This record gives sequence, C-alpha cells and structure tokens, in this order.
Amino acid sequence: MVMTLGEREVTGDNENHFARPTDMAFLPDGTFFVSDGYVNSRVVKFNRDGEFLMQWGSSGTGPGQFTLVHSVKVDADRRVYVADRRNGRIQIFDENGRFLDMWDGMAQPSHIVVAQDQTVWMSDPTLNRLVQFNLSGLRLTHWGVAGSFPGAFSNPHHFDVDEDGNLYVADYANYRVQKFVPKPDADPRRLIQPAFVSVNTPLN
Repeated sequence: MVMTLGEREVTGDNENHFARPTDMAFLPDGTFFVSDGYVNSRVVKFNRDGEFLMQWGSSGTGPGQFTLVHSVKVDADRRVYVADRRNGRIQIFDENGRFLDMWDGMAQPSHIVVAQDQTVWMSDPTLNRLVQFNLSGLRLTHWGVAGSFPGAFSNPHHFDVDEDGNLYVADYANYRVQKFVPKPDADPRRLIQPAFVSVNTPLN
C-alpha cells in the first residue's frame, strides 16, 4: 500500500474524507481528480502526493452543481469532464473547476472515456448504449441494444478498451462483463479507441 485517501467507514465532505467516491482522472504531472458523488456532490483535486488542493460542486441542477457525480475524465487540453448522472448531462470544467460547458438532454450518463482520438464516449444505462461525442458536444454516433442475448446490454455501467482495441463492458443488470473484438471491416469512426492517458510523469 502506497497511499490511502479517506477513512474506512467514515464519511465526510472535507479534504480528508469522501462519501462513496466513484472515479478518478489524472493530469500529466500526477495531479488527480476524484468524483465524490453518491452522497457528496463534488469533484476533489489532489496533487501527486495526495495533498488536497481544492474542490468544487454542490447539490443542485445549475451549472457547476451535481446530482450524483458518477465519472470524471480529462482530455489533452486538461479539460475535466464530469458525468452528472441524475441531472442527465456531462459538465466540462477547466482544471481549477471553472465551468466551461454543459452537454444536457441525456438519460443517465454513467461512465466517460476520453479516447486517444479525443472523442468522448459515455455509457447510457437507461437507453442501453454507448454514445460518442466530439469535444464540442456534438453527438457523432451510438451503438447498443437492450436485451440479455450476447452483445446486448441491460444497464451498461462501466467500459474500457485495451491496447489492442478490444472493448470490455460491465453489463450491470445482466451480471456479466462482455468483450467485443473489432471486426476487420469495421468503420473506424464507430470503434472506441483506447482511453487517452494523460499521465506521462512517473510517480515515485
């Protein structure tokens, strides 16, 4: 064990405690963000040594407010994408919590992946699909169908892509993880590329 943040079975909304955190994202210098979202409604920023830097967010429906912060990711320009699940939107901030944009009109965005091609994918567990956006929030494509047969989803919760381009989806209500391998003739625009990894400084 190298580092522990928070305290087991002790909830809180200060710099030393969380209340059911959901996700993390890193900047190139090792600075990282935690979405603290099932009970609290905030994003918390720490330096690479785990020292508290700042936090932003409160419960509500306005810009910069959240109702279940479920995922957080960053892009190559250090923008921070937050899945504000129960408000049905993704909010975008700069790395210091300044509100930049909001993509609304969604069902319940659950997980976000910023891909290497700098498109943004999200899992939509209500409509049982994965949805792709460009960095301006324009919806580019989506795929997925509801069901329990192979390849179908029932509440796709989390997903990720390995270095070979294989997609893994946590199919929550079907109690399974599904793996998808790109077809040789697949349209590359509809493939989810591996996640953009912003950390390039080795951590000691």
